[in-house]
Amino acid sequence: MSALISVITICFNEKDAIRDTMRSVLIQNRTDYEYIIKDGSSTDGTLDIINETKHEFDEKGIQVTLISDKDNGLYDAMNKAVSKASGEWVIFMNAGDRFFDENVLSSVFNGKEYAGVDLIYGDAIEEEYGEFYYYPKHPDLIRERMPFSHQTVFARRSLLTSYPFDTSLRIGADYDFLLKCDHIGKVFADSDTVIAMISKTGVSTLKLKDTYLESMDIRKRYDIPQPEGRELKRKLLFVSLKQFGMDHFPKGLKYMIRKVQRKKRSQKMVLVEQNRDGSFRFT
Repeated sequence: MSALISVITICFNEKDAIRDTMRSVLIQNRTDYEYIIKDGSSTDGTLDIINETKHEFDEKGIQVTLISDKDNGLYDAMNKAVSKASGEWVIFMNAGDRFFDENVLSSVFNGKEYAGVDLIYGDAIEEEYGEFYYYPKHPDLIRERMPFSHQTVFARRSLLTSYPFDTSLRIGADYDFLLKCDHIGKVFADSDTVIAMISKTGVSTLKLKDTYLESMDIRKRYDIPQPEGRELKRKLLFVSLKQFGMDHFPKGLKYMIRKVQRKKRSQKMVLVEQNRDGSFRFT
């Protein structure tokens, strides 16, 4: 049976995270998917964990493709993985990310038709300081910022092969891909499904100024006006102050600042518990 969905995991020296990510894929109750793991030649035991867990996919009849070789960073690895995919739809669930529960694939695809749709997106839950919040999803703001978590996006494989991730970008090639799709008129659809559990420790979270500047450059590609002169200096100062706080403030103070930020943007806190199988549920 050919795969409807290709789930892709990118990893490099992620022995502490890879097992949970793999298990979140394994427990899916819909089985017409393939699993592709692109490893960057890990040396910390990640490959041992992958090979230990792989037989569980074999027992379930899920095809697993492991590619372990050097690459030129995250987006080069993602492009390489896509080249090995055979599914109609592709989603990236990279090391450290997890499907929210065992029903994600069935909730997105069972009984649903996506004729004429190019990308499907959904909801994500962010975990930070032991608390859980809905990711602020705003597809209408795509020209201003990342519209939704990239871990919630199912893209047609044909789209990803036609418009591969730009490896000259170090942080925002996923945003560039989505903005390009919007620019050329591709159709997005909301699955109304909580798809992923994500942690606020990614490179785009930790390098705020670099993320801001690269995002500006990306938007310029699509003729979206960007701040200049005094306004740009003011925004860069604000971002630099945020970066200083992230780098130097004690954890308790950073926690309080993040609480204020979340309240200002009306980001809803949710109560979530983890099940024995690694999935999550609302309480």
